[in-house]
Amino acid sequence: MPVKQGIRILAIDDSSFSKKDKEALVVGVVGRQDLIEGVLSFHVKVDGSDATGKIISKVKRSHFRDQIKLVALHGVTLAGLNMVDLRRVSGELKTPVVSIIRRKPHADELEKAIKSAGRGASKRLALLKEMNAMMPIRRHAGFYVQHAGIKADDFAKLQENAIRFLRLAHMIANGVSSGESKGRI
Repeated sequence: MPVKQGIRILAIDDSSFSKKDKEALVVGVVGRQDLIEGVLSFHVKVDGSDATGKIISKVKRSHFRDQIKLVALHGVTLAGLNMVDLRRVSGELKTPVVSIIRRKPHADELEKAIKSAGRGASKRLALLKEMNAMMPIRRHAGFYVQHAGIKADDFAKLQENAIRFLRLAHMIANGVSSGESKGRI
């Protein structure tokens, strides 16, 4: 789907959490170019399996729904090992979805963590392998990117705004959950 520069992006990141926590806060920032238009929030289970469904449900119920033309996530997991199925989110919302991370992902380390988590490991591993096979991780402008429903060239035009809004979602989520924001995406 060809995209134009001033589209609305929903950038999603989770808060800091401990393994003792049952849930983690997730914050989404809706913005366009230099304008922040809104914030969404919800909780997902730490190491759970509800992230994909919660994202879809929250966006579908949002008054921003028809305006969001790209969903950007910080990685393919929220709250530890709560995997986000990028293709399912893109398909159900009929909206392109991208995963953006700064450091090179190490699939073998993620696979090891998933296996050690036990419950739901086989489903998570299958999803991870399927996504990595169908949506190769590419390096672009210092970040590693996976995408569904958008061409790499089209995303390149939006990457700067997506990263800016991801940073804001990260700061809000951590500021609310721990009283002070820190770190970067």
